[in-house]
Amino acid sequence: MNIEELIHPLDAKALKALKNVPGLPKLMEKIFEYGYDELAWSDNVTTNLRLSETQMPEVYNRLPPICERLGIPVPELYLQMSPIPNAWTSGHKKVYIVLTLGLIRRAKGDELDAVLAHECGHILCQHVLYQTLANAIFTFGDTMADTFVGMIGNVAMKPVRQALMLWSRASELTADRVACIISPVSTLSKVLARLDLIPKNIVETMDFNAWAKQGEDFETLRDGTAWNKIVHWMADYDADHPYTPVRVYEAMKWEKTETCNWLRSNPIKFEFPEEIEAAKKAELAAKKAEEKSESSWSLPKIPKNVDVNSIIPKFKGFKK
Repeated sequence: MNIEELIHPLDAKALKALKNVPGLPKLMEKIFEYGYDELAWSDNVTTNLRLSETQMPEVYNRLPPICERLGIPVPELYLQMSPIPNAWTSGHKKVYIVLTLGLIRRAKGDELDAVLAHECGHILCQHVLYQTLANAIFTFGDTMADTFVGMIGNVAMKPVRQALMLWSRASELTADRVACIISPVSTLSKVLARLDLIPKNIVETMDFNAWAKQGEDFETLRDGTAWNKIVHWMADYDADHPYTPVRVYEAMKWEKTETCNWLRSNPIKFEFPEEIEAAKKAELAAKKAEEKSESSWSLPKIPKNVDVNSIIPKFKGFKK
């Protein structure tokens, strides 16, 4: 299956817009040239707890089966001792997932699987490069942003930031789709409610279909009047994640599709555009080489110093 069948349309559209931002290539080059990736990883490995088969195995051992199901390598998994429930994926060269203490206190069992599958979805869908870029800009605040302005200029920085924010929101919808391959949408909805700090007693009695309807109502602003579109844009403008009711609404729509049901019940093997293009080029090159070989074939020439009469007797066996 082509990976594009999994990608949410808003994700594909936002990524295309992001890649077309003029200052982006130079910014990415400078960020990785200045070692941001190594800096972020070293900060992570020195301040967080790396989980393994021997370090909190009750959490870590839930990760490898999900990675095997999705066909991706198992990334490093860390625990940050923050009371705020959260999870994220980062690392361009060395990919890793971070869970917070606040998250694992609220998300147990299947709900934790949904979170891990969502983060693995970012890896599967090749989001990590741009996520690392977004983390560099948004996580380190004004100081880092001012540095980037010095690299590419203030005029170029603004559209990069806006395009990254738009793509960051849209990419979460794709990762939620991957989570729904591993977990039912009811489980994903519950853990999203917990991440919104909704009290446990309310989460257990929530009507998630009604919650999703709130998300649907908000999304209808996209196709409404010009003013409604402005309201939608203003509400979303500075958010790096979609609003949770919108995520639940989109996940419920996805769960009803034939693609989602097929992925849940069949082995997963995705083809990526780069791989498909490379295979096409290789096939075309092989075909051209074959055509050239056929068109250039001819009988070998007999050297001038060879007596033709001496060769003829060798073929007498073919005569009757």
